[in-house]
Amino acid sequence: MDISNAKAVRLFFEKNNITWCINCAAYTAVDKAETEPEKARKINVTATRLLAEQCAARQIPFIHYSTDYVYHNRQNTPFKETDPVSPKGVYARTKLAGERAALKAHPTGTMVIRTSWVYAAHGNNFVRTMLRLGAERPSLNVVFDQIGTPTYAPDLAQATLDIIQKA
Repeated sequence: MDISNAKAVRLFFEKNNITWCINCAAYTAVDKAETEPEKARKINVTATRLLAEQCAARQIPFIHYSTDYVYHNRQNTPFKETDPVSPKGVYARTKLAGERAALKAHPTGTMVIRTSWVYAAHGNNFVRTMLRLGAERPSLNVVFDQIGTPTYAPDLAQATLDIIQKA
């Protein structure tokens, strides 16, 4: 389903008995977002807002995954939720705008989970890329000016389920 299509989202919610909505969708091509800002906005802002609006209309809790890129203030320590945001680039700005749109649309039922460096055994992610490149090349050049907390996707999923079960 195209979650940036208001009619499709509304019809999906009308036809299904939804008790929780978890938005895992995102435009995550950080560099490519600079040349595709409309596409990034459509997925990261519009779609997020539409899901939150439908959840609000039905009093369904909404969990939205976001990113530590919303901080981006060259801090050399891990971020806290209370740190000021300072998004740089289209990707970061659209992710923050999506958070804000969801919280505005469904202020009492939206939870934003900011995560970083998500990895798993499947899919495209930093860990898998480094393992592949390490097997293909004699040496690797990787940025060394970023601090992040790798997030194992199954742990993020379990934490989300724990939140739902405790609600």
